[in-house]
Amino acid sequence: MTEIDPGAGAAAESGPDSGPDRERRARARKRLDDAGAKVTAEARTESREQVRDLMGWS
Repeated sequence: MTEIDPGAGAAAESGPDSGPDRERRARARKRLDDAGAKVTAEARTESREQVRDLMGWS
């Protein structure tokens, strides 16, 4: 059986890891992380509001 390197496909598709590409990917990753955090915070706030309404605490 042949061993498969899981990182080989991704590395081959993305090409050489040059500085500008690395920086661009890092910025994109940060934007995604920030957006995810914002959505999570909004969902938590909404859940708290729903609990307050259901429990009559509002």
